[in-house]
Amino acid sequence: MNSSTQAPVLQIRNIDLNDLGTITALLRGFGYPTTLNVMKERLEAVENDPAYCTLVAEVNGQTVGMIELRQVISYCKEQESVAELTAIIVEESLRRSGLGKRLIAAGEDWARGRQCKQIFLSSGNRVERAPAHAFYRHLGFEQNGYRFCKSLL
Repeated sequence: MNSSTQAPVLQIRNIDLNDLGTITALLRGFGYPTTLNVMKERLEAVENDPAYCTLVAEVNGQTVGMIELRQVISYCKEQESVAELTAIIVEESLRRSGLGKRLIAAGEDWARGRQCKQIFLSSGNRVERAPAHAFYRHLGFEQNGYRFCKSLL
């Protein structure tokens, strides 16, 4: 069997510094302005904090997606820990391939391993986010509120 007919090899693993160029490009392509230096600083700030998790998806050795989560301890519910999904991005050409679903499943596994009782995310209410919202609902997420933001600058 030649390489053009072999099934793609998917690996989901922890992020490392070698992924920063690709992840920075994915974030920028998705509309999040950032730079390689900023991403390096952010990764270094959380890489040894067990409350943070950043996983990347590789297909045939090429980084094509990522998910970022953080554990949040709630004061509102007795001894309840939850996970916030702060970012998920899949290269545009691979969307609708099951890769996002696999990344979220890996994130859910991480959250369960930290005894989190729930996973949540925030998403913009722009029309172009409708496919993402449908994706989240398809995976069992329920919309249950509003997000309010206030700039501190």
